[in-house]
Amino acid sequence: MTRSKPQPAVTEQKQLLHSHEIQLLIAELVQQQAVPLELILEDTGVSARALENPSLRLTLEQELALYKRIASLNTNPLLAHRTGVKLGLPNYGILGYAMVASPTLRDALQLMVEFAPLVSWAAHSVLTQESYRGEACLCLTIHPTPSDERTSVLEVESTFASLQTVFNELVAERVSFNRVTYSHPCPVPDSQPYEELFQCPVDFSQPKNSLYLSKALLARRLPHAQPEHASLLKDLCAETLISLRQDRGLVAAIKAYIDGYEQGVPSLDETAQYFHQSSRTLRRHLQAQGLSFRGLIDEARYSSAKRYLSSTNLTVEIIGKTLGYADVRSFRTAFKRWSGMSPAAYRGR
Repeated sequence: MTRSKPQPAVTEQKQLLHSHEIQLLIAELVQQQAVPLELILEDTGVSARALENPSLRLTLEQELALYKRIASLNTNPLLAHRTGVKLGLPNYGILGYAMVASPTLRDALQLMVEFAPLVSWAAHSVLTQESYRGEACLCLTIHPTPSDERTSVLEVESTFASLQTVFNELVAERVSFNRVTYSHPCPVPDSQPYEELFQCPVDFSQPKNSLYLSKALLARRLPHAQPEHASLLKDLCAETLISLRQDRGLVAAIKAYIDGYEQGVPSLDETAQYFHQSSRTLRRHLQAQGLSFRGLIDEARYSSAKRYLSSTNLTVEIIGKTLGYADVRSFRTAFKRWSGMSPAAYRGR
C-alpha cells in the first residue's frame, strides 16, 4: 500500500510588521560596510522603494530571506551583538506591554516563552531547571530558526543581546545573568565585548544557546506591574498568536512545533494545548485537510531518522530512543514501513 504524502495547505501569507532590527542591520551594511542596497535585497522579494515605506509589511518568507542575505554579506562579526542591544521592549509590541505589566521577572519571562512566535515565528525557546556553580537557576535555551549556520548565529547573538536590554528595562536597573552560553565559537579573538555586556561568564562552543538566571533574580517584583491589566494583555497576546498561526497555516505550524520539540515527540494533547485548542478541535482541523496527527508525527520522525542515519554515527538504538520509540524493534519496524528497508540498509546505502 502506497503511503501518500500530505499536501501543504494553501494559505494567505501573514504580513509581519516591518522589523526595526532588519532596518538597523541593513543600515550597518550599507553605511559602514559599503554593501549596495540592491545586493542586499536581491532575491528577497523586497524592493528598495518598498523598503523606504514606514508602513511596509513583510511576509515571513521575505523576512527570513533578508536575514540570510544580511548574514551572508556581513563582514562585521559583532554586527548582531551590537544591534541586539538597541532592541528593547518597544520592539516586542503587545507582548512587551504584557511583560511590563507582569508581577515578577519570572512571570514576564514565562510570557515571553509562551508567546515567542509574536517576536520570532520560527525560533523555539525552552525553560528548564538547572544549576550553575551550586546555585539553582532557570535556564532559557534558544533554538534558532532552521537555516544556515551564519544566519542562526546572527539570530542568536541579536536575541541574547536584546534580552539583556529587555530585562534591564523590565527591572528598571541593570540585570546580571549567572551565565551565557553559545553553541558557536567566539566570532572574535577576544570575548571582551560579550563579557562587558553581560557581566557574567560567557562560554562559546557549548552544547546549547542558553541564559542562566538565578531564582532570586526571577523573583524580583517589577516596578511597573499592573495586575489589573496583566490578564487582559495576556488575552490579547493569545488572540494575536491564534490569528498569526491561522494565517501562517496550521499544518506548517504543527510541523514546526514537532520539529522543535526537545525530547521525542509531543502528544496530541500537548500540541493542542500549545495551539490553544482542544484535542478534538485540532484533530478535526487536520481531518478536514485529509491529514492526521499521527501522520505528521511519522513524517517528522522519518525525516529526522534519515538525517541521523546519513549524517551521524549514532547507533540505531539511540536514534530510536531519541525519536521517542520505546524499543529499537519498534523503530526498525516503523522505518521499514516508511522506506521499504531497514535503518542499517539505509545507512549502508
